[in-house]
Amino acid sequence: MATSSITHNFVVSSPDSIERFVTALDKAEQERIPNQVLPGRQLTDSKEILTLMSKRRK
Repeated sequence: MATSSITHNFVVSSPDSIERFVTALDKAEQERIPNQVLPGRQLTDSKEILTLMSKRRK
């Protein structure tokens, strides 16, 4: 399973490996893709939902 590697324990013991670990975390944070904000709103009124779904069928 892909998520098993997330919960796996690991040991960072030498100063060199600690430095590499921190550098990797920093690099991953810098290369992170921000969440995409999409325009729209949440429909809660049942009449609005029915209107939207009736347009979908056409």
